Amino acid sequence: MTDLGYFSEKIGSAIDRVLCETFEKREEKLPSGRYVSLCFDDFPKSAVDTAAPMIEAEGWRATWYVAGGFMGTDQPHYGTMFDAADLIRLVEAGHDFGCHTFDHVDCRQVSAEEIDAQCRQNLELLAAHGIGDVNSFAYPFGAANLTSKKNLSNANMALRGVKPGINSSPIDLNMLKATGLQHDNGGIARARQDLKTLKQSEGWVIIFTHDVSAAPSPWGVTPEDYRELLSAVEESGAEVVTVGEMVARIGALAAPVQRSRAA
Repeated sequence: MTDLGYFSEKIGSAIDRVLCETFEKREEKLPSGRYVSLCFDDFPKSAVDTAAPMIEAEGWRATWYVAGGFMGTDQPHYGTMFDAADLIRLVEAGHDFGCHTFDHVDCRQVSAEEIDAQCRQNLELLAAHGIGDVNSFAYPFGAANLTSKKNLSNANMALRGVKPGINSSPIDLNMLKATGLQHDNGGIARARQDLKTLKQSEGWVIIFTHDVSAAPSPWGVTPEDYRELLSAVEESGAEVVTVGEMVARIGALAAPVQRSRAA
């Protein structure tokens, strides 16, 4: 017998996805050039211990999306999650930080007030560890509807989804594309294809994963594959920037236009 509840949920998710791709946009121009950002969601300690040194060896930095409720815990799929020492270590190395909801709640399933409270709790935790310049947010599970998209837009942060592809001008700062390395997305294959395409045209590729370990979760990647990905990033010739850096550049690009309109 067909599970009508599951079927209805899938239809609802598809409708939300189409609506979010079409409405409540915050369109901005990208600076001219080719860019790549490396991101980690949630995030497991294995990403800090294994992937961060690889990235730093290249002279690059990543963006780490924090769900504060995971700090100091063990999770069924990911194992040990980040702790306070990991935050300090990444801060001192010059990495960038973004926000999730504190308890990794689905933004489609809670009220605007609850989303605000979750984000506020997350930002307070980050501030307590010396992290104050947070200008991006990633929807947990990549899930959003028009209500949450509009509400989060008011926070004036760049909002990131999980739809793969290249962000090309004009981009939607309320629903940035991002290519995951999870198994059901072909591992690193789709990201490598995006990087190959980026060689031919301007744009911004955001690549995210979760754990980086010898036996990764379905949403993670092995150290060998991640090293291969970083080689592909280098071969692309694109500039590696954090999401925070790119948001600042977009803001600087838009500022003269806004001043001109005000005049």
